[in-house]
Amino acid sequence: MSRQMNRNVSKKLILGVLFFSLMVLVVPTVQSILFATQSTGKMVVNKTLIAPYLQDSDKEMMLVFFGYVGCTKVCMPILHQLDALYDSEEFAPFQKKVGFTFVNLKPESRPDEPELFARSFNSGFHGVYLSQKELMGIDRNLGVYFSKSISDTEEIDHSDHLYLVEKQKNGTLVLKSIYSMHPLNSKLLINDISHFLRG
Repeated sequence: MSRQMNRNVSKKLILGVLFFSLMVLVVPTVQSILFATQSTGKMVVNKTLIAPYLQDSDKEMMLVFFGYVGCTKVCMPILHQLDALYDSEEFAPFQKKVGFTFVNLKPESRPDEPELFARSFNSGFHGVYLSQKELMGIDRNLGVYFSKSISDTEEIDHSDHLYLVEKQKNGTLVLKSIYSMHPLNSKLLINDISHFLRG
């Protein structure tokens, strides 16, 4: 009887590991396909967002990127790209009304590290630390994919999209659009920001 139970437990464990591995591979692929079908590299969302970690911003709009402190493969190149965009002549008219927030997906970091990390790319960038509890549900609310890397437990595999969030006068946050970073269509993003700020 116990051998049969052990076999059943082993089968369930193996199926669970296979399912988890499949999800790790499938979710980023599905996100890529969704963006591939959007020839502009943009997904229009227009949905109210519950994100207390973004409420501190005094800006009308926010560009939000999810990554983790010390991420060299994905975050650093993208943050350099966003720094160049943020400091560009084309973006200059919007700097007072549009902020940039880097949201850390690695709760093992010290709470002050995300801010230091973000500001190391641009003094106008803001970093946000989230605890393990605060990270719960972020994938469902925003479609952010993140998971411990199978090959290196110090690394996190994560999606690399840019989120445009509007903060309305009453404090309500609205996720306007999600942009692909491969490549980022800066002209489209700037046009959208200009349109929303005029609206």
